[in-house]
Amino acid sequence: MTQLSNSPQAANAPGLVDTLLTDAGATWAVVGLTDTPGRVAKSIAAFLQSELGMDVIPVNRRREPVNGQRAYGRLAEIPHPIDVVHVFVNGDAAVGVVDEAIRKGVKNLWFQIGVDSPAAVDKALAAGLNVVTDTCPSIEGRMRSLGWRM
Repeated sequence: MTQLSNSPQAANAPGLVDTLLTDAGATWAVVGLTDTPGRVAKSIAAFLQSELGMDVIPVNRRREPVNGQRAYGRLAEIPHPIDVVHVFVNGDAAVGVVDEAIRKGVKNLWFQIGVDSPAAVDKALAAGLNVVTDTCPSIEGRMRSLGWRM
């Protein structure tokens, strides 16, 4: 695991990862999720939804529906509470996502593998959010024997 922050809390506490992955029915806003075939965000969102029983909300700038499901352009547009924001955007855009999550009152952020933004991680931790970095819910779920297919 790449350590993206100087703060030790960003070390993906196993208890936090377990809690986030086993809270069936939790609402995950997946920022950067589009309907583009072959994009990894789409398969991870499908795992969250079909294997772990999460309510997945697509968030993308074009408000492009995913599998017929309405997408929102920003977290602020989502009309109900969000349990986890899953960040699938580049590191430069991740700080803005953290700002939106803080304003929305979200308590949990998950930065997907490859989202390299120490500033975003540090900002989230400084705001008291729970943070998982540089890993994937599908990988973590399978390591914990959650879900059965990719």
